[in-house]
Order: sequence, then structure tokens, then C-alpha cells
Amino acid sequence: MLGLSFLVPAFLVGGLAALVPLILHLRRRERLPRLPFSDIRFLRDVPVEQARRRRLREWLLLALRVAALFLLALAFARPFLNDTDAAALASQSATVVLIDTSFSMSAPAQLAAARGLALEAIDAAPDGHLVGVVAFDTRTRVVAELGERPAARSAIEAVSPGPRGTRYADGLAAAGAMIGTRDGRIVVVTDLQAGGWNAGDGLVPPGVDVSIRDAGRPDGNLAIVAVESEPTQTLAVLFRAGTVSDDTIVSLRVDDELLAEVAVTAEPGHTTVRLPVLPEAGVATVSVNDGVGYGVDDRRYRLLDPPAPTPVLIVVGGGGGDDGDAARDTDAVFYLQRALAPGESAGPFLPEVVRAEAYGAPTNIALGPRTGAVVLVGGRGLGRRGRERLATFVRDGGGLFVVGGNAADLGGLDSLDSLFGGEPELGLGASLTHPEPVGLMSQDPRHPIMGGLGGLAGALGQTRFSQTRPLRAGDGTVLARFSDGNPALVEHTVGAGRLLIFGAGLGADGSDFPRRATFVPFLHETLTYLSATDTRSREFIVGDSPVGTVARTEAPGVVEAGDGRRVVVNVDPRESDPTAVTPEQFAASVGTLSRAAERQERDAAGGRESGQQLWRVLLMLMIVVLVAEGLLGRRMA
Repeated sequence: MLGLSFLVPAFLVGGLAALVPLILHLRRRERLPRLPFSDIRFLRDVPVEQARRRRLREWLLLALRVAALFLLALAFARPFLNDTDAAALASQSATVVLIDTSFSMSAPAQLAAARGLALEAIDAAPDGHLVGVVAFDTRTRVVAELGERPAARSAIEAVSPGPRGTRYADGLAAAGAMIGTRDGRIVVVTDLQAGGWNAGDGLVPPGVDVSIRDAGRPDGNLAIVAVESEPTQTLAVLFRAGTVSDDTIVSLRVDDELLAEVAVTAEPGHTTVRLPVLPEAGVATVSVNDGVGYGVDDRRYRLLDPPAPTPVLIVVGGGGGDDGDAARDTDAVFYLQRALAPGESAGPFLPEVVRAEAYGAPTNIALGPRTGAVVLVGGRGLGRRGRERLATFVRDGGGLFVVGGNAADLGGLDSLDSLFGGEPELGLGASLTHPEPVGLMSQDPRHPIMGGLGGLAGALGQTRFSQTRPLRAGDGTVLARFSDGNPALVEHTVGAGRLLIFGAGLGADGSDFPRRATFVPFLHETLTYLSATDTRSREFIVGDSPVGTVARTEAPGVVEAGDGRRVVVNVDPRESDPTAVTPEQFAASVGTLSRAAERQERDAAGGRESGQQLWRVLLMLMIVVLVAEGLLGRRMA
């Protein structure tokens, strides 16, 4: 249903100006004096204007003047048509109880206090109000729709705190959405934890009254908030808040086998506890005894299994090239394989070499369970299907490393523009032979590749290249240059993925790069960066879980991910701090969200009004009315 709203309703007061012509008309009406006349016969032949018709014209003229002023006031008020839900406007008022179910509400006796306050809020709801219940932590859940009080009471009895954190803004927004356009109020039952305002982007509908019920908090809390493994020791970070006992025992277990127990005197805030070295595989659990605070943060998990190697596909040119091209490809692939898989033991990468014809064939050459990177050494034989597959792989989040020095065998990809249809604009220049070999210089030391090299980044300048290919950087980022000034390493963002082009070869023909100490670290950092767009973490916060495993990460512990990997799930360490804000500070934060919602509504109304521009129509009508008034006034004169 459409209703009429005004962007600047204060200008409607200007509509009172429409009364001015009426007042002037009434004040200036002429009263004809009565004059005695001796003989009326002398007036019989004088033409007399019909008074009734004149009065009608005067009133019509007055109406036109009033309408013109009223239309002017309406135009300045900037009217627009707005969607209104008449059913909601006419429905009952509502009270929504918003109850905090984060793990900071899980201390002993805290749940009973929260339920009692929520039930009191339901009973205290004004007569005629519908009552609903929304539970929230880092997500929101409607546990009782707006309705009668018995259903809301039953819902309160069923709620319990979970292992997630707190997001007040999202909870308030969900409660406001339940109220909608009704008159209503929100009663928040919470522990007033200060950290709950650090996340969430919800808003509070303007005009909704928000009241607070403090459920209290524990006297103190002990929590393990971090576990770090070092070559000579394991470091656990213990957090202490409040008046909890400072003497405690920190335990270390691996796969449920006790490895160490350390007596600790915990200082207020964070205390680092030193534990023995962890083994190379298994799941480590560091725990502490705390009978006062929250139980769910008394232990923290760390996965010790070595990460699975990242699959790297090396695409080399097919037949049809000369012997020199094949030799360069073979040389580059040899050094690539040795750099990525130096021995029989598993390394960080799992290289696989495939011919361009096979990559472009209608077969399923996969990169394994995890998306890795593709190194394009040669492209002869890729064909249309292979190029489309490469482009799709990059746009979907993959990483592509083009070895430009071997591009003589790219078979139609010398310009590289055909690979992505000219977006981004790419290109390789003609091969250059340098009588005096050129070096390699880093241009962006803050980039992850150069930053990962550390002090070795400066040693790149000692590398000597006698053959290079100039790169057309276009809109890309130049990460390194040759000493002759030409770009050596250019990065482009393509869709969700990354593209790196190197303006030299990776073999020993044309450079001494493969024999330098920087070669292996450079390749490792480059391919780690390219495959990082889909690198999957092995540690998650409750609720922030791998794709396909959301239902299995609702509690801390070890879970099997959808691709066969094990991951660990821990609680958010920020939730372990029970520090609270005052009710006044909480109310001030609510007011900030309400004012932000008002600004958002004004901006939305301004957008709707700007799109409709009804004020132009009203001004045109006013002009028409004024023209009619002028014509009528001239005729009467």
C-alpha cells in the first residue's frame, strides 16, 4: 500500500499562508452605503451587473489563490510515495524479550538469574501487548514469535547459553525487526559485557524503547586464550579476571595423554605459561581448573598435524615447437621440481607436470582436494578449452604464475591478452639479450612475497639475467624490476584470483637464478602467495567453520572437515573477559544505533524522493493555477 510522506514536513506549516488571501478577502469586502434617492425612475434604464455571478467569480479567484499557496508549501515539503504496511500499523503493540545466550552467561547461577529476569519482563509487559522472545550470541534466533505470554514463558525456560560470543547490535536489530512498524519495546537480559559492542552491524529502529535487565557476572574467570608452539618450548597464555584464586594448575595433554602439569600463580590480565615441546602430530589440549567463571574457556586446542602439501600444476608446451623451446621448458621444469619437492620427504608443495594439450583436453585434471596454483611454463597446444580453463581457474580464486622468459613456446599467448579477453591488459615484449647481464631489484618490500624473503630480498640484485622479456604492466603492480628499468615481476588481480608474470626464465639457460640461494625461497613465497586465496585455516572460532561443516563446529574440539582434513575449533578469547559496561553506557550505545537508524531512514527517504521528484509536478500545477488566476482576475477587472 502506498502512502504519502514528506522529506521536510516542517514546510507544511507554510500551508497556513493559504489563509492570507481568505483573510484579505473578508477584510476588504466593500459595504455599499444606503443613499436616499428621490425618484427611482431615473435608474430604470442603467445596466446592472448580476451580483450572483460576480460573487461566484470572486470565490473562484480566491480558491485559485489559496490553492497556489498551498501547492507551493507542498512542493517545498518534498512529498514522496512510501510503502506502508497498514496491517502492521493497525496491529497490537509488542514487547520483545532479548536474552543473551553467549558463553559469558554460562557462569554458575547466571542462567537462573537471566531466566528469572526474562520471566519478570514477560509478566510486566503492558496489557494488550504481544510478547516475543529472541535469543542472541554471535547469531540471532527467534525462539518465540509474537503471541501470548505462555508461549514466551515456555521459550525462556528452554534457552541456555552456548559457546559463542556476544553481538548486541545484531540482537537488537533482530528484536526491532520482530516489532516492525508497531509501537513496541525491547527488554534486554544480559550481563552487560563490554566486548559485545565490538562486533555486529545491526541498528535499533527509532522510536522503540529499550530497557536493560542486568543478569550479573561471575566474581572472576580463568581462561586459556592462546597456545603457541616454538622449537624449544610451548607457550600457553592464561587470562585472569576478577577475584578468582591466583594459584592454579595448567595441564598439557596430547591425544588425551597427559604430558605435563605446571603450577601457576596467575597475575591479573595475561600470564605466559611455559610448557614442554609438542610432538609433530596429534591434538594438543591445554587446560586450567576454574570453578568460578566460565567453564567452556578452560581449555584450548591446537592441531599438531603437519599441513598437507599444496598441489601445484606445472603446464609445459606440447609438440610443434623447435628443439630450443623444448630444451628451455625441460630445463625450467627440472629446477622447478627440485625447488618445490627437494627430496622424498613431504614438503609444502606437491608439483605435477602436465602437457598443455592434456590440460586443454576434455578431461578432468584436478589440483587435488585443495585449490593450489598453476605455473605456466609453456602454452603451445593449450587451445581454446585450455585457455578458458586457465581463465576460469584464476577468476574463481586460483593463482597463476606465467614464466614469461619461456613465452616463446606460449603458442599464441605472447600478448597474453587472449587469455583474459583483454581484461586486464597484459603483454610480453620481444626477447632481449643483454651483453651485460642485468640484476633483479625489489620494488615493494612490503608485499608478502618480498616481505617473506626478509633479508634475502636484497640478494636478488646479485642474480644475473642475460635474457629477459619486457612486460607491459598496464594496471598491474610492479613488484620487481630488472636493473635496466624494465618490469620483472608484475601482479594483476583477475576476479577473485591472482596473476603473476615473470619476465625471465626459470632455467639455467639465460640466467644464474636457479643456482642462487634466493631461487628456492623466491618460488616458495611466490606460490604460497598465489595459493593463499584459498588456503584453508586449521583453527576456527566456534561458528566460523569450514564450508560444509557448520553443524559440526558448534562446540569446541576437533572435527573432520568436509575434505578429509582435521581442524580444531576454539571459543573466542575475547568473550573470556567479563568486564561490563554500566547500564548508562549500554543505553548510550543503544542510542547511537538508534540515531544511525534514523540517519539511514532519512537517507533512504531522500533517495525515494529524489527518484520520484513529485515537487516538480506540484510546481507545475501551481504555475497552471497562477495562470488561471491571472486570466480570471483580468476578466473580472
